[in-house]
Amino acid sequence: MEESKNLRLARQAKAEGNTEDAKLFYNKVREEDPENGEAKYFYAYYSLYEGKNVEIPSKFSTLAKSLSPAINLICKSSLDKQNQLASIEEIVNSFVPETWSLVRYMNHKNRETKVGNSYVKVFTYSTVTSTCKTGMAAIKELGDAVEKIFPNDAECKRIASIAWKEYVSLSQQWYAYAIKGDVEIYAEKIKTVDPSYEIPKKAGCITIGDKKN
Repeated sequence: MEESKNLRLARQAKAEGNTEDAKLFYNKVREEDPENGEAKYFYAYYSLYEGKNVEIPSKFSTLAKSLSPAINLICKSSLDKQNQLASIEEIVNSFVPETWSLVRYMNHKNRETKVGNSYVKVFTYSTVTSTCKTGMAAIKELGDAVEKIFPNDAECKRIASIAWKEYVSLSQQWYAYAIKGDVEIYAEKIKTVDPSYEIPKKAGCITIGDKKN
């Protein structure tokens, strides 16, 4: 009963955008039930920007690595199919935009403080590009993992396509980091769910800027 209450409070706080309480109650669920995939993921998600800026890239990498284990735990839980997919979709919807948001955050921090004629580089260029690559790979793998949960299930593929669309979009924006041929492969997978889907235009030049074309 206590675990159910904390999970309910965590979800309520998340729905209200109360990240502090969401983290608090997800942590309680995580402590009571270490095998709760939803709690494991969202606790890490809400902890991402805490602490020092230089810690964020490694925290993001840890968050990305938590995706598959979290989904596997949800699939092994006693939840029925509908609720399993609902929990998984919440994870997908939270993680998918995070790569782009994080890169914007990192670039903003690198332009925030100027000493003399130079800006203080909180994050090196290699750190930013590494984050791009980590996020793109995780989003792609997330979509693939979701698709495999219930093969040939339309709802499952719809959720997977949320990740695939972002993967294609980032691949067109940061094409130097994309796997050759993936854009076309995943565009076809998306079209099985959304026949009207069109591949976003390729960026004019490789950029780690904060404006998405």
